[in-house]
Amino acid sequence: MAAAFSAIGASTTYYIATQNRVSSRNHRLPTYYGAIKQRRRLLVIRNSSDESATATNAESAEIPAELPKGPPSLISALNVEKALRGIAITDTDHYERLGLRTGCSYEQVNVAYKNKVAEVMNKGVDERELSNELDLLKESHSILSSVEERRLYDWSLARSGKPDKYMWPFEVDITQTPTDEPPPREPEDEGRQDWWDTSS
Repeated sequence: MAAAFSAIGASTTYYIATQNRVSSRNHRLPTYYGAIKQRRRLLVIRNSSDESATATNAESAEIPAELPKGPPSLISALNVEKALRGIAITDTDHYERLGLRTGCSYEQVNVAYKNKVAEVMNKGVDERELSNELDLLKESHSILSSVEERRLYDWSLARSGKPDKYMWPFEVDITQTPTDEPPPREPEDEGRQDWWDTSS
């Protein structure tokens, strides 16, 4: 093994030459492996405190100091488990906060949100209180305007209202609610006998 050393500032570089040898005697390999020309590899190991410091500074410069915070999501394994058990996932009534009724359309949610924001802006409150009220309205709007968030929220409301009766999430999803009357059921043939029914 050969090693070379060079130093520039605080930087250290090692060059290590290695050889790959295959012995046919020790591993019981066919004899033609022993005739393979030996290859040399050159491994380079660098150690530089200046370079690592520069890399760290470059990485920290690219990451913003504070990421913008959005409204918290209701979708989690814990909330799904609560809804399954008929436990409310939140104490907040997002419909009431926006002045809406359960089952309203997504368009009504957007209109109500804009109206509530305008109402809060015209109150003339200080910036801190205004920011808090707008954050609450934004949270309710994000939950009621998202299909997945609203489905979980509505399912939780339905399950906590009637914990003894199970409901599927799609039963309370307004996008799944049929708008037309279901087709009338056809009367069953009383004289018909199924091929597997051999009782008569």
